[in-house]
Amino acid sequence: MCSNHVDHSSPGDACLAIEVALRDMETKVARSTWRQYATLVVGMTCLCFLCFSGSWARRDDVTVFRKLTGITHNEPTCSSDSDCASAGSANRPHVCIEQACHPRPLFPFKSLDVAGTLSAFACIVISSGGGLGGGGLLVPLYIIVLGFSSHDAIPLSKATIFGSAVASCLLNVRKKHPLDSKRPLIDYEVMVMMEPMTLAGTIIGVSVNKVCPEWIITILLVVLLSKTSARMIQKGKVIWNHEATKDRNLQAVVVQQWVDVVRAAKYSPTVVSCAKKWRAVLNHDSKDSSQLSSVSTEVALSMASPIDDDSDLDDDNVSDNDFLLKKPAPMSGGADVRMKPSPLRFAKMDDLHEYKRSIPWGDLSVLLVAWLGLFAYSILKGGHGAPSVIGLVCGSMAYWSLTVLAFPFFVSVTTYFGFKILHRHELMQSHGYAYMPGDIQWNRRTTMLYPSLCTVAGVAAGMLGIGGGMVKGPLLLEIGMHPQVASATSTAMILFTSSATTIQFIVLGMLPYDYAAWYGAVGFLGGIVGQLGLSYLVRKYRKTAFVLFVIAGVIAVSGTVMGILGVHDIIAHGFRGFRYLCYNV
Repeated sequence: MCSNHVDHSSPGDACLAIEVALRDMETKVARSTWRQYATLVVGMTCLCFLCFSGSWARRDDVTVFRKLTGITHNEPTCSSDSDCASAGSANRPHVCIEQACHPRPLFPFKSLDVAGTLSAFACIVISSGGGLGGGGLLVPLYIIVLGFSSHDAIPLSKATIFGSAVASCLLNVRKKHPLDSKRPLIDYEVMVMMEPMTLAGTIIGVSVNKVCPEWIITILLVVLLSKTSARMIQKGKVIWNHEATKDRNLQAVVVQQWVDVVRAAKYSPTVVSCAKKWRAVLNHDSKDSSQLSSVSTEVALSMASPIDDDSDLDDDNVSDNDFLLKKPAPMSGGADVRMKPSPLRFAKMDDLHEYKRSIPWGDLSVLLVAWLGLFAYSILKGGHGAPSVIGLVCGSMAYWSLTVLAFPFFVSVTTYFGFKILHRHELMQSHGYAYMPGDIQWNRRTTMLYPSLCTVAGVAAGMLGIGGGMVKGPLLLEIGMHPQVASATSTAMILFTSSATTIQFIVLGMLPYDYAAWYGAVGFLGGIVGQLGLSYLVRKYRKTAFVLFVIAGVIAVSGTVMGILGVHDIIAHGFRGFRYLCYNV
C-alpha cells in the first residue's frame, strides 16, 4: 500500500513511508475503538429496555406454567398483604401476589434499593476483573443489606452474575492472546474440556452439603478459601517480581538503543556525504540502483509497519515488549539459511494456526449439548430452592435414577471431546507446532488429569456452597495458564453455568422480572467497569499479577463473610450431627 504513495527515487522515502503507515494505523485504531463502543452501547440499551419493561411485566405466563406442570411453592398462601407479614423481614417486607407471598416489587425505588444496587455494583466490579462470579459476596450482601432470605438471594445473585458474565465475554471475545496477537484471549479448548466435569462434581458436592453439619462445612470453607487466597498472593508476588525484572531489562535495552542513536548522530554528516558519493557511483548501473532503492524501501516499511493487522489494535493484544524489541523482517535478496518446510507440511501448519486463531464453533457445539443437559437436569430435579418440574420427590426411585444418569452424561461429553482434542494435539505436535508459555499441551496424561481435578473442584464448590469461579479460576492458574487467559476463560465458564440457572429460576417463577432485569443490568455495567479497569491497570503497569491479587482479595473477603455467617448459624443452632439427605423435604 505504501509503495503507491512513495517515490523510490526520493531521498525522503523512509520518512514518507513512516508517515503513511502511522496514518493507516490511526485509522485502524479509530475503527477498532468505534466497534468496541458500539458493542457496549447496544448491550446497555438492550439491558435498560429489559429493566424498565420488567417493572410492568405480569406473571400470567408463570401462572400458566404452574397450572400445566402442577408446581407449587413453599410460600405461605395469602389473600392480602397483611397475611405476609411473617414471611418477610423489616427491611424487605413481602406482599401477596397470586395468593402467595413474594418480596415487595422493586419499583418504586427506595433508599434500601439504592444501597443494595451500589453495593452489588461494587462487588461485581471487583470480582469480574479476576474472572470470578462474585456469588460469595452477593448472597451475603442481599441477605444482610436487602433483607432477602437465602431462598430469594440465591436466584438474584445468579441473575447479577449472568449480567456480569455477558458483559465480560462481550469484551473478552474480541481481545487477543497477550503473547500471540492472532489468537483469541479465551481458551475454548480448556473451557469445553473442563466445564462438564466441574458440573459432574457439583452434583456430588451438593448432595454432600445436605448431609454434612454446618460446623464441618464452615471449617472446610474457611480452610480452603484461606489457603487458596494465600496461594494466589504468593503466586502473584512471584509473577510481579518476574515482570518487574523483565521491565528493568527492557528499559536497559531501550536506553542502550537511544545511546547508540545519539552517538551515531555525531557522525551523520559524514554518513550522508558517503551515501551521496556511493549513490553517484551506483547511478552508472541502473540495475544496481533499482536494487538499492528496493532495499531502502523495504527497510523503511519494516520500520514503519510493525503492526499489520487490525486485530493487533485491541486493548491488550500487542505486548509492549514485543513491539519494542520486534526485529524487521528479512529483506528480499538476503540469504535465508533456515530450512524451508515442505509444501504439505506448510499447508498443515497453516490449517493448525488458522484453527487456533478462530472461534471453534464445532467445539462449542459440544458445550451446547452439555448446557442443554444441565438445563434439563436442573428443571427436572430442581435445586437452589427451585421445585422439580415433574414433581420429583427426594429419595424416590426417579430422583436417584436422574441423579445417577446425570454424572455419566457429563463424563461421556468430556470423553468424546477428550478423544477429539487428543487427536488434534498429537497432529499439532507431529507438525512441530510451537506452544506459547501457559498453553496446555493436551496428551493422554493431561486429558485424564485436568478433568479429574475439575471434578474435585466441583465437589468442593457444591459441598461448600461457593461459586464455581472461586475454584476454577485458581485451578487454571495452578496448572500454569497465563493470568489474563485464565481470567477470561473462567468468565466464559461462569456464563455457561449462570445462564442455565438464571433461565431455570425465571421459568419457575422464582425470580421476579423487575429484580432480574435491574440487577442483571447492574451486573452488566459492573462487569464492563471491572474488565476495563483491570485491563487498564495491566496495560499501564505491565503487571498481570494484578489478576491474581484481585482473585486473592475476593476469595479472602468471601471466605471471611461466609465464615462469619456460618459461625452465627452454629451459635444459633449448636453443633448438630450429620443429616438425612432429604431432611428438609
